[in-house]
Amino acid sequence: MSNDMRNLKINLEELAGAFDTDFAEMWHYLDLATGEIILVTDETRQQLEELLEACAERDTIEVAQVAIQNTDLSDWEKEALYSAALVEFEYNTRVIEIPRADTHEGYKDMEAFIETIISKHLQELLQVAIRGKGAFRRFKDVLERYPQEREQWFQFREARLKQRVLDWLKGEGITPLI
Repeated sequence: MSNDMRNLKINLEELAGAFDTDFAEMWHYLDLATGEIILVTDETRQQLEELLEACAERDTIEVAQVAIQNTDLSDWEKEALYSAALVEFEYNTRVIEIPRADTHEGYKDMEAFIETIISKHLQELLQVAIRGKGAFRRFKDVLERYPQEREQWFQFREARLKQRVLDWLKGEGITPLI
């Protein structure tokens, strides 16, 4: 990372949503020119690849854009293909991948939240809930019976996620403009 920070207008809520997603067939990217969040699915990547295979020249974004424009697809499908082409041809220059949700971080969030609970009884219930497989579900099930603490959990988790997003942006040399 250089010492030069790049200012970029970013929707932090949308970025946090992308950061917190872990669907195997979906990928999120940050457009360093516009600050937009780009979603590309495996299906769209495959569709772009098939479209480019029909082109004699297929190693530039301009060729991809012309090929996409000449299809009979709907506007939203073309837009998805344009996004996939941008990622394909501008990856790590104009477009960077947004990290996927990390279950270890999520588990650490639950542990840290438990430490903030005043009620020793609820602390114990939550500590038992997060042991072993199914920890996230059991944790949520316990909190379901405690609406005030459940709301505190949502706020706590959101704050931690936002901090991870801000730390990632800083590591990428980006200062978000809100």
